[in-house]
Order: sequence, then structure tokens, then C-alpha cells
Amino acid sequence: MRIEEFETNCEDGVKLFGNLLIPDNPKAVVQFNCGTATKKEFYRPFLTYLAENNYLCCLWNYRGSVKTDNLKNSTFRFADYGTRDIPAIKAYLDKRFPNLPFLFIGHSAGGQQIGFAENLDNVKGNINIAVSSGYYPNMPLSYRIKAYFFFYIFSPISALLNGYVKAKPYGFMENLPKGVIFEWRDWLEKEDYFFNEKFYGITVPIGQFKKFKFPIHVIYSVDDTISNAKNSKAFWQNVSSDKGITFRELTPNEFGLKKIDHFGYFKKIMKDKLWPDIVKRLDNLII
Repeated sequence: MRIEEFETNCEDGVKLFGNLLIPDNPKAVVQFNCGTATKKEFYRPFLTYLAENNYLCCLWNYRGSVKTDNLKNSTFRFADYGTRDIPAIKAYLDKRFPNLPFLFIGHSAGGQQIGFAENLDNVKGNINIAVSSGYYPNMPLSYRIKAYFFFYIFSPISALLNGYVKAKPYGFMENLPKGVIFEWRDWLEKEDYFFNEKFYGITVPIGQFKKFKFPIHVIYSVDDTISNAKNSKAFWQNVSSDKGITFRELTPNEFGLKKIDHFGYFKKIMKDKLWPDIVKRLDNLII
């Protein structure tokens, strides 16, 4: 396996950066879309495992997620991830590896926004991990309080002082453009997220959420503070696919763990517990 850095441009000229994990004999391309404001390196062990199983993996950054971006003057929106960034990375991969089957894996926002992309004709399948609505009342009270503080107190003050949300020094997440945070906050106020009539078809495109042409598999854990059963149902009841949508609900106990939560799916302890099942599902998608 070799690791290769790449860059590509979105239609609006924004440059995106990422890494390709290229096995000697790849059997398919996996575009992995990260969660919001999560360092892509966090997912490297998981993607390395997939590459060791002969999947060519693409790990990349959204706009506004690298130090070369001018966050203070940024006009980026959260929906840009799906309407501009995800399709730009896919177009690059399609051009670079036209003869390999194409697959998506998304974590959190990285799975939510795939339907905003239009260039999905050759997609063989999609595995979504912890992809759901993020409705506050469906979260545990302690996490809900933390979320309210971040979105309604910390973020407005930080944006006023800095011109962007300076979250990284305080351990919340990576720094983000204020337009991303505030659009995200608006969606989180609705149980059906951006499918709410206030946004869907108005501030965000209709997209392909009602007419996916490939099988979709959704994985979530009962102890996930964000993507729990209630929020997963709230999101996926708005999505349909001609090839069906399946679900797997995880419990920490079945893996001998105390918790999985929103990020535990990708920790190295899952290498022999959850990751083999994901590889098996990928294999079935490209038969």
C-alpha cells in the first residue's frame, strides 16, 4: 500500500486536500466523508484497515478545515459540504480511477449530505455510520446542555470576537467558519433536520434523497449521544432508495465495551469487532 497526497478544485474555485490510501490491487474506490470539524487523521486506522483489504480509500478535508483557509472572511455554509465538496472529490476520483467500482462511507455529516450531490450515477453502495438528525430533545440532558452552550453562547461570542468560531483551543472541535456553525445550528433545531419545510427546497436543494439508486446501510449505537435510535429514525424516514435501506443497531455490551458513543466506531479496538463486518458489506456491494 502507498499513501499519496492530492488536491482538487470545487466548481467555485475552492481547493480541497486529501490523501489516497492505494493498495497494490484495489478492487473498488471508497470515498470516506468525515464528520464535521473532525481531523481526518482520526479515521486513518480504519481507512488503513480497508486499504489492507484492497479498498482504495480517499480521506479528505472539507472547505474551511485546513489552515490555509481564511476563516475570518469566509462565506462558507454547512450545505457547501454536500453541494460542492463531496461532488468535487467524487469527480476527482471518477476521473482518476474510472474503471473501479465506487462506494461511499460517511460518518455523521459525511453521510447526511451525500444526497445533495448530483453525480451519483455510478455509486454501487453507501455505508453510513452514526448518520442521523441531531435534534436536541432526543439527546441525553447532559449532552444537550453542552450543545446549547456551544451553539447559543460560545459560538456567537467567538464569531463576534474572531470572525469565525475558534473552537479548537477549547477542545470542542476544529475551528469552523461562522456560516457553517450557524446553518448547522438552525438544522439542529428541527427534528427532521434540513428536511424541515423551512430549509428543504428553499435554502438547501431537494437533491437525491428521495431517489437514491444504490443500497444504503446505516450503523448506529444505542449509546450514541447524537445519532441514537430516535435521531436516526428522524433522519432516515425522509430518505428512500430503490435498492433499499438497512439498519444495524449496536450496543457496547456486544463488543465488550463500556461505550461506543459518536466516535467509538473508528477506534482501533473495533478492528476485530466491527470493521470485518463493514468489509464484508463492501464486498457484497461490488459482487
